[in-house]
Amino acid sequence: MKPFILLLIVASLLTAGASSAQDIVILESWAGIWETTTTEINCLTQAVVSVTTALDTLCAGNTWLADDPENIFVCNGSSTDLAVHLDCSATLDLGPECSLSMSFVSDATRDGEVATGVSVISFTYTGTGCFLPNTCVSQETSSVRTGDDPGCVATPVSEMRWGSLKSIYR
Repeated sequence: MKPFILLLIVASLLTAGASSAQDIVILESWAGIWETTTTEINCLTQAVVSVTTALDTLCAGNTWLADDPENIFVCNGSSTDLAVHLDCSATLDLGPECSLSMSFVSDATRDGEVATGVSVISFTYTGTGCFLPNTCVSQETSSVRTGDDPGCVATPVSEMRWGSLKSIYR
């Protein structure tokens, strides 16, 4: 499952394949089912874009970010019992005279069964061939752990990545 602080970030970046260059592991203290309310704000206008509430499951031993088969993202971060920090960036060549720089920085803190977080996602286009506007979104999250996921306990954590597993069966 995707972590609650990156639920919408990862969804928006998966088209490019978000990932971690460093495995930042979800600790037991963060494990469980979380009900998260996310307020998305346009960084430039400070206008609220949307407010959503969703459930997310975090399993101890999983990583905070998904695999990146193209290795386009460089990520660093840390995870402790009380805080998580993620900082990721990538640059893509979009064609003649246009490149895209993407970044997201996420910080979350946990106090018992309650967690809060802020994530900033930005897309910056550079070059005379770019016709899309730069964008920036801030996501403020408020989460409450509603319970444990019994599936997490029964699911073993493996060091093997999806790409490695696929190569075995080709």
